[in-house]
Amino acid sequence: MCNKIIDNEVKNIISRFKQTNNVNTSVKDLTHLKTYSIDDTETYEIDDAISLEKISYQHKLWIHIAYPASYFEYQSAIDKKARKLISTIYLSTNTYYMLPEILINDVFSLSDKEKRESLSLGVVFNEDGSIGSTEIVQSIIKVDFRLNYTEADELIDYAPKEEEDLSIISEILQSRKCWRKNSGATEILESFGKIIVEDNNPALKIIDPTLSRQLISEAMILYGNLISNFTKVNKIPVPYRVQQRIDKVSKDNIQDSDNNVLYNFVLKKTMGKSYYSISPMRHSSLGLTSYVHATSPIRRYADLIVNFQLNRYLNNKEIISKEDVEQMILQINNQGRQNIMRYREDQKYWLSKWFEKNSLNVYNVILLNWVNRYKNICILYFHDYHFSTICNLKSNKCLNIGESFNVQNIVNNNNNDIIFFELISLSK
Repeated sequence: MCNKIIDNEVKNIISRFKQTNNVNTSVKDLTHLKTYSIDDTETYEIDDAISLEKISYQHKLWIHIAYPASYFEYQSAIDKKARKLISTIYLSTNTYYMLPEILINDVFSLSDKEKRESLSLGVVFNEDGSIGSTEIVQSIIKVDFRLNYTEADELIDYAPKEEEDLSIISEILQSRKCWRKNSGATEILESFGKIIVEDNNPALKIIDPTLSRQLISEAMILYGNLISNFTKVNKIPVPYRVQQRIDKVSKDNIQDSDNNVLYNFVLKKTMGKSYYSISPMRHSSLGLTSYVHATSPIRRYADLIVNFQLNRYLNNKEIISKEDVEQMILQINNQGRQNIMRYREDQKYWLSKWFEKNSLNVYNVILLNWVNRYKNICILYFHDYHFSTICNLKSNKCLNIGESFNVQNIVNNNNNDIIFFELISLSK
């Protein structure tokens, strides 16, 4: 019965979407702006896009976010199903979408060359990266260029005169990042390896923190910060993303002060856990007094709540009560942890399959930590592949944290829950 209700809601949304004269009269037409979306080539849920508007001698940065709340209501069948999932779940061989796929593709995603409704934030900056002025509007946009990160990096690096917007945006947001660092933000720029699976064949993809990835990350942080300021001032209950104060780490505490991998590992361990709260509080590692997740409403329910609340506030409707939002925050925190564990278990399973496939390889690693020295359980970082994992290390030597050495995967028939390695040689 529930699926039938959802199907009817989907049909109604598509029908309304096709009626071009059914656009909210209060929206701002931003289709004249040259607009970019930057994502991995295979990305299906396109939540965000950016534009640069030149006003006199200033630049105004626009960040556009998908606007599903404009199409379906809180407590609708689509919403209730999304709330059960809490987020899209990305597994190596399957994806469980939070919202109906046909709506993601045909209505919500900020697809290129098509007009889409958006919740847009316009920002003018001061020279030091602080905020000069802001504007939050319901808008119509049209993505002119859908770029992958490699294409975006090329435009940023070369900055051709006819396509210099991304290079200018990158500079603006680097200035904003410096402002956050001066406010106490902690930045960890490092590559990381991620397992991808095609035809049941696991492979490792290494993702580098290129300028375009930094640009998108900083734009999303900016959007979340300024939306949180707006919800605070206007007393709109939303799930705030909170991280308690972190302990400072000195490289003097680490034996090998040049070991950035170990330093970053220790630094991450000192950061407090992030969670959602009804109260706006500091997000320490971002260097912000308040922050919300608001840039992924197609794939993350906390962002969808913010989307709903802003839609209601901007259209003079009754906002969702604080009590209801508090209840949803409990569900988001609980189910969200389960979704993360499900993803990690999937990655761990396919990582073990990848090691089986490459069992003859010798890997250069760094010992990051002993989890249980007596049982030989430790965390190793794999230098060439930019990832770390808990494993069992067979060795007849006394190995110290931060030490670098070479290992090889060994078959273990008794315990499939952990990957086994043996020491081959110490690094020179």
